[in-house]
Amino acid sequence: ATSGQRNEPYTAQSAADNQTDKATSDNGSVSDIDGTDMTKEATTRFEAIDKNIFVRVTNDASKHEESIPCHCRYNPDTDDRWQACGESSDCINRLVQMECNPLTCPCGSHCLNRRFQKHQYAKVRIVDAGRKGFGMQALEDLDTGSFVMEYMGEVVTATEFRKRARVYQSEGISHHYFMSIGNGKVIDATRKGCIARFINHSCGPNCVLQKWMVGGAIRMGIFTERPIKRGEEITFDYKFERMADSEPQPCYCGSPECKGIIGVVKERGTRLAASDEDIDADAADIDEEIADGAVTRHQRDDIRRRHAAVDDEEYGDTGYSDSDNSDAERGVAHIRRRKNGLTSPEQVLKFVQIMHRSSRQTRIIGILIGKLTETSDKRLLKSLISLQGLGILRAWLQDYAEDDVMMIKILQCIAHMPISTRNTIEESRLEEAVKPLCSDSDENVSSLANTLVERWSSLRRVFKIPKKSKKDSTPAAATPA
Repeated sequence: ATSGQRNEPYTAQSAADNQTDKATSDNGSVSDIDGTDMTKEATTRFEAIDKNIFVRVTNDASKHEESIPCHCRYNPDTDDRWQACGESSDCINRLVQMECNPLTCPCGSHCLNRRFQKHQYAKVRIVDAGRKGFGMQALEDLDTGSFVMEYMGEVVTATEFRKRARVYQSEGISHHYFMSIGNGKVIDATRKGCIARFINHSCGPNCVLQKWMVGGAIRMGIFTERPIKRGEEITFDYKFERMADSEPQPCYCGSPECKGIIGVVKERGTRLAASDEDIDADAADIDEEIADGAVTRHQRDDIRRRHAAVDDEEYGDTGYSDSDNSDAERGVAHIRRRKNGLTSPEQVLKFVQIMHRSSRQTRIIGILIGKLTETSDKRLLKSLISLQGLGILRAWLQDYAEDDVMMIKILQCIAHMPISTRNTIEESRLEEAVKPLCSDSDENVSSLANTLVERWSSLRRVFKIPKKSKKDSTPAAATPA
């Protein structure tokens, strides 16, 4: 059993003992693996926790979005187990790195997309890693894409962490364990955390860090990006950024790709007005994440398959010209310096992942709206729709029900989307959020809302033939989508 299936309280030590015991029973004695088990000693240096602790930080989750239900279907009597939101399934939530909600997932208790919630961690232990200090060692063979564990600690603001770092320095604490999760938040695992804090940096890592949405909150997970052998050290690239005038930290990873120092130099840009500088910095971060294109092979294959399957006949022409969006163009002019919309299916996938993580982040949402309105390739926008992007826009619209400026921007963005069937409107529940705005006190909001509702009223409804189960040879009849 994994730590998430145990009845006793989870601690770093109990989890490590449990993982070690399970590895021993499954694979024989661990005495054949190089290294001395240092888990007990390592876990005396901090307070073990089994979930993040939010310290004067609010959860920005949207009450209207949370976990959008996937479209998976699973019959335990006839279907293969992986079809219940597994790695090779068509689960949209898994694809966009969001765990399913057990209350809304069509697969219910059979859902396999709840690894963070169930603490389904790999079997590992902490060992002496020489000059690197402690390190984490695998006690089982791990396939590509395996979930190693979550990185946990106290979630604080970046300002609070800078204060803490000065305190740690004054107290002689030379090793700080922290990780930025975006949106101005940092996980500080220095005093409270889990054994994931002992995973070392490598310039040629075997794991990668991924941001997942779980219950509306950002969670950081370590996943393998290539097969790992039992006894191998687990590592990932810290992607540490340091200023040009700061002292570099030596790297002892020993990989053929080793750069000799950890991290890269980040140049100080020209100082702008505070608001412009913040917008440019956030936009640059978003551009970098989208352009990075770091998706798994399964994600790449899945999003390309979905993009290729976009049915022009179903979505068709939107029935309005680009000139209809002049208001939208003006509405986001202040964040359109780069003029670079989405250009590939992989970028669409990364973009949707960012959308899920940006609830109630007004400045970030403004930048994302700008990038969407800059995207002229309708097929890419249709791919975004297929990843339930309209559901996120609906949630944003409801979150900003008291902010006329934001509602106008979101409505303009919705108007830019190539929607041409009633199916799309009904599946995304867009109309239930837009229709009440037709009588809004702000004339711009009501005008945009009425235009959209009138346009949608003339859309046709298409019929789809539902997919058959692989084990079901009975022909399916056409039913309304």
